[in-house]
Amino acid sequence: MPENLAEEIYRLRQRMEKELGKENDQHRNIKTGRGGMVDVEFIAQYLQLKHGKGRPDLQCRNTLDALAVLQSESLISEKDYETLSTGYKFLRRLENKLRLVHDQSVNELTADSAYLKKLARHLGYKESSGHPEQLFQQEYAARTQAIREAFNRILSCSENA
Repeated sequence: MPENLAEEIYRLRQRMEKELGKENDQHRNIKTGRGGMVDVEFIAQYLQLKHGKGRPDLQCRNTLDALAVLQSESLISEKDYETLSTGYKFLRRLENKLRLVHDQSVNELTADSAYLKKLARHLGYKESSGHPEQLFQQEYAARTQAIREAFNRILSCSENA
């Protein structure tokens, strides 16, 4: 394993985010964007590589299973496990709803209010608790921010690295 594995993973992730995520104020990518599914997958894979030598229990293909094993072996904190696993489940559920709405594989969100309202309703956000699209956007922002913070902490990287 290269000594600078974390740095290499971080650089690869930044490149993917820039070239594939292509996020801006009007567009989010739930898979390759900032704090997206790829952040969680890269964390799990990085820790499996870092700690997996001679440990077959860490060699899980499923990201959620890998996170559970990493947490049970105290290789990630309970807080990071909760953040990453619940965030990943949220993003997977969102990905599935996007497929239903578009009838094809889609990983992008647009800022169109009517679109977000429809999507939020599909996800179970209720009108009675305010504007469903705003509640969804707040949860999305909070979860992806928490995932990115865990990514930076676990790989010991700063946003400017």
